[in-house]
Amino acid sequence: MIHDKLPEVRPNSLEPFLDKVKEIINDVVRDGDQGLIDLTAKFDNVRLSSVKASDEEIKESSESLPEEVKSSIDMIWDQLKNFHESAKPPNFGGGRNGISFGIMWKPIDRVGIYVPGGLKSYPSTLMMAGIPAKVAGVKEVHVSTPTKGKLDPAIAYVGRKLGVKAFYKIGGAQAIAAMAYGTSSVAKVDKIVGPGNVFVQAAKFLVSNMVGIDGIEGPTELVVLADDSADPSLIAKDLVAQGEHGPLSFLVLISWSEALLNKVREALISLGQDKSKENFYLVLVRSPNEGIDQVNQIGPEHLSLYVSKPREILSSVRNVGAVSLGRTPPAIIDYAAGPNHILPTNGWAKFRGGVTVYDFLKPVMYAEADSPSTELIKASITLANYEGFRVHGESIGDRYE
Repeated sequence: MIHDKLPEVRPNSLEPFLDKVKEIINDVVRDGDQGLIDLTAKFDNVRLSSVKASDEEIKESSESLPEEVKSSIDMIWDQLKNFHESAKPPNFGGGRNGISFGIMWKPIDRVGIYVPGGLKSYPSTLMMAGIPAKVAGVKEVHVSTPTKGKLDPAIAYVGRKLGVKAFYKIGGAQAIAAMAYGTSSVAKVDKIVGPGNVFVQAAKFLVSNMVGIDGIEGPTELVVLADDSADPSLIAKDLVAQGEHGPLSFLVLISWSEALLNKVREALISLGQDKSKENFYLVLVRSPNEGIDQVNQIGPEHLSLYVSKPREILSSVRNVGAVSLGRTPPAIIDYAAGPNHILPTNGWAKFRGGVTVYDFLKPVMYAEADSPSTELIKASITLANYEGFRVHGESIGDRYE
């Protein structure tokens, strides 16, 4: 369907699904592996003989992948690895007022990656999450992905390149619960990363008191900000492309050109999207500034700046996961440009960005105060006393008479 106004509530809102997902999480916590097997049979119509893929299964599946696909994965791998290596922060040290200090960046020990699946498979997602994890130095990578009982060859191939510790053949909210709480077959991880449907994201939200999460990432969102220089047929194609993720995708065109909006509407109708399950929102604004304000208010996952001079307004963009400039198709970020396709949705772009090497690192800060300045010592003691922590102040004063 095609609409002229934005909805009051996004189609990918998690709120309607939280109670149901709580039940699924409780089933996994109570029943462990058997709960995972029963839930997989219920939701995926697959009766698993084991939750965990064997080493032989992973090897055989990987080796069955066509060479052309392997070569494509290898090329994209190098592009993504270069991007994340370039972003990796260095350790640093400094000093002031007689105190030396610094930060050491340390990797998370054990990470769980969720890779959506079922009818389709997404080896690109495993690369998007796994490569920055390995660049960061994560010791153990565990992967959960729904299957029809057999591991996808491309996912197995990427997993072997990553040195994945274990593959779990389960999906949905039950997979998130398993990695958060652990079962006899599934290791409890320190952080869960990955996109997914509303059930998966609701589960990540609910277990975030037990385990770290990267954010809420799904279902897909695309906002296109366009002027008269844009090709309406390409805008329509970009919107429909992101709509392939499902009917809960949030697909928006914002423009101050009524003529462009009408042309895109015609292009969508010619593609049969006026009768599709996906919802498209074509929004008229009065000016480019109003358009940017609308983008920042939405805080979308993907933004396409399909305007004649995108870099002139790029700096005005504050709340967005990833930006494609000019004629650049948003879909290339989904695969090979370098930036991650695991991006914040549901407005989370207002306070976090897409997955990077930083999601797998922790800053360990340190200080050594051999001879701090008298002024700094007095200031510390004064503030400690003001807060009512007298012994804190004494512990400082006793060392630096």
